[in-house]
Amino acid sequence: MTKIIKYTNKDNETLYKFRYYAGLDELTGKQRYIRRQGFTSEKAAKNELLKIEYLVSTNQYFKDVKSGKFSDVLDEWLELHKTRVKASTFYNIKVRVNKYVRPYFKDMYVDKITLRHCQDFTNKTFKTAPKSYVYSISIVKNILDYALRLGMIESNPMLYVIKPKLMQQVQEKHANFYSRDELKKFLDTAKNDFDLKKYALFRLLAYSGMRVGECLALTWHDLDFKNNILNINKTLASTEKGLEIQVPKTKASVRKISLDVETIQVLKEWQLEQRKQLLKLGINSMNKHQLIFNSNKNGFIFNSVIAYDIKLIANKAGIYPITTHGFRHTHATLLFASGMDIKQVQARLGHSNVQTTLNIYTHAMKDKQDKIGDEFARYISLN
Repeated sequence: MTKIIKYTNKDNETLYKFRYYAGLDELTGKQRYIRRQGFTSEKAAKNELLKIEYLVSTNQYFKDVKSGKFSDVLDEWLELHKTRVKASTFYNIKVRVNKYVRPYFKDMYVDKITLRHCQDFTNKTFKTAPKSYVYSISIVKNILDYALRLGMIESNPMLYVIKPKLMQQVQEKHANFYSRDELKKFLDTAKNDFDLKKYALFRLLAYSGMRVGECLALTWHDLDFKNNILNINKTLASTEKGLEIQVPKTKASVRKISLDVETIQVLKEWQLEQRKQLLKLGINSMNKHQLIFNSNKNGFIFNSVIAYDIKLIANKAGIYPITTHGFRHTHATLLFASGMDIKQVQARLGHSNVQTTLNIYTHAMKDKQDKIGDEFARYISLN
């Protein structure tokens, strides 16, 4: 008979927990226990215990895997996780699995994986990818959590690894955004020395702050020329099948933003030029599904192509190249400089949480903070 145990946490709250014996694991021969805690009432704990007893007795709680090998648990976890995330997210997970996770753990048995293994994996992944290694160790943690749920292991050693920290550079050579003068130089070069499509694309990125995936997914139907409004309601993402249109990153990413008159005029000019180009290929671009920015074969443009074009234009302009995301960063920074408040910037960028805006653009807020003293003194000295 499983007992409900009352205990007190560090905040002196009375909570309830239990440990349920679920029999022997046929695969490993080990005893299986299911532990639950944190219930605020004894009744809630009993209800959960009854639910688990039923699922175990009807063979619905534990899933079967081919063996105790990490690779088998990994494959089963991937199949389940595939149904829980967007195709582009799953694609990125599989890339990390195949590049880092699977080669290291290979045919290890999950119950033989120790903290030393997990720490070694963490250290090696950090050396290879110091800025993104946390995503890989998170995958391993989730897989071992799944093995724990299956009763294949008693605890998850990935919980106890020490995460290395990337030593902050004393001073970065360049920040990933342009100043107002640098942006003007970049766009002037794109306009005068490159084709109209490139100029229109980078002007739109710089003057809208949209994500590059959102930009490359745009159709002419998304642009309201009459009211100078752009509807952002989808994004282009890489999946296992290639480039695909998906729903935006968050609900807040679905938004309408205003564009300036000159950007609208540039887009009108590009629309006419695009129609001429496609007509030569025998393609009728007069439909609502026509992409605003298309490849030479009227398909999607890869993000890597945009990154390459940035380098070409920046080198020609005599300035350093930023990333595609750097144009979004640039837009936000200049919005702050122009006097926009944090909520206005958040809405325009489509951030679901204002903290995201604050975290990413701290340097811009710092610039404003540094000027508060002078602005206050100037205000007081009036009259």
